[in-house]
Amino acid sequence: MAASAAGGADDHPFPHRTAADGPIDAGFAADDPANSDHAEPLGGELVEIGPGELLNAFHVQIENGRPWFDALLDCINQWQIPRENVDGREYVYLIEREAFDWLLLAERICDSAPPGLLPSAEVDALLIEETPPERLSEAQFQERLGTAKYWAHLNFLYGVRVEQALHLAVERTVQKERGGWNFSHDRAELDSDVFGRIYGARQPELLAEFREQSHGPSANVERIDHAEWQAFTYWLFRRRLERQDPARVASDTRQGLEMLYELEAAKQRRLRRRAVSSVREIDESTVIDGVLVGVG
Repeated sequence: MAASAAGGADDHPFPHRTAADGPIDAGFAADDPANSDHAEPLGGELVEIGPGELLNAFHVQIENGRPWFDALLDCINQWQIPRENVDGREYVYLIEREAFDWLLLAERICDSAPPGLLPSAEVDALLIEETPPERLSEAQFQERLGTAKYWAHLNFLYGVRVEQALHLAVERTVQKERGGWNFSHDRAELDSDVFGRIYGARQPELLAEFREQSHGPSANVERIDHAEWQAFTYWLFRRRLERQDPARVASDTRQGLEMLYELEAAKQRRLRRRAVSSVREIDESTVIDGVLVGVG
């Protein structure tokens, strides 16, 4: 569902707004590091809209029999906190107030559920394989997320997922030029070649520039965490859009999209093989005239 949002480099717009267009409304409240529940007036009354209230409502709806994925999408639609720190883990759902990682928020919401409330196999399929229990069209998905969050989701798709796929595509090209993977080429050397080809600078230099602009710590590639890496990737994407000519931008984006489609096709093949394998695994038995009969 997330990957299918992009039909091709020429079929879908790049992120719809930039900071130059004015304030970007991605469907979230202002970034509040306090992470506390807050309230807003509605009809003269204060209505709680913080994460605690939303999570409680999510749990109650499922306990009352509502399908969990349906309740999850509603919770995401109403969610307003762009980032949290929960039990020492930092969750950054909205990067640069533009790019929305809806699956990370889905993970946070599902993790809040009491044991046994959610079907673990379906949750794992969503969070690990990105396979929802219910297939939605892009129009349906946009309606469920809300237009603002849906556009921010597309920003994340292009700015993080496609950008990461572009890194992988260029890495594969570099490896082919070297005659395949060779242990004499370490990770830092390979990354330098990949980042140099795409952005015209080495990864440590780019990371230092990113951290300087974002007022982060001094560059140390070994200590970058997941949230910062996502933000760094999105920053690289925006930098590429600003500095490269449109033809090069379109070519690189298409290359990233093609790699993303290739990865998705490989995932679907893996899921089909798993499904066939599970059908065959009937305890080394076969069925004769409707009766399960052990064989071997």
